[in-house]
Amino acid sequence: MSRGFTLVELLTVVTIILILSGLVIGVTSFVQRKAAVDKARVQLRQFELKIEDYKRDAGGLLPATTGEDVEARSGLIIYRMLYGDGIGADGVVGTEDDGALDGRPDAGATVYLEDLDPNNNRQQMIDTKGGNVPVEVVDPWGNPWRFRNQKGDPDQENPDFDLWSHGPDGKNGTADDIKNW
Repeated sequence: MSRGFTLVELLTVVTIILILSGLVIGVTSFVQRKAAVDKARVQLRQFELKIEDYKRDAGGLLPATTGEDVEARSGLIIYRMLYGDGIGADGVVGTEDDGALDGRPDAGATVYLEDLDPNNNRQQMIDTKGGNVPVEVVDPWGNPWRFRNQKGDPDQENPDFDLWSHGPDGKNGTADDIKNW
């Protein structure tokens, strides 16, 4: 008489394997989410420090962020400030001598963050939409970082500038937003 596995034994083993694989997938997605949040916090702090350096070198000036398209442009404003591409001879973002973007720092511009080089985008911090010219600085989820100059606005929590990511859900104003205030 040959001994084989019963149907109940096979189903038990398959059930155990499915439960274990479900646990591994759940833990893996949790770890990946936590790693992305940690990476975003590191990027936020890095941007914040480098923007302070830029501000000091630009004589205390930060780009104006008024108007309806500031949300759409803020990832690009961060890129211009920290990589020096398209900032013109005065070295200040948002002035009349700003030029076109070409993916390289302007002559004489200070590069505050080398990781924003669109030709060597190992950290995946910028989105070029497939070309060589950057479109915006992005968070670990591919959403643009947001920047807002708050100087002179007493209603804002941060009197200097706001810097934030919409977080994993990609929605503004939710509990998972990552911000400097």
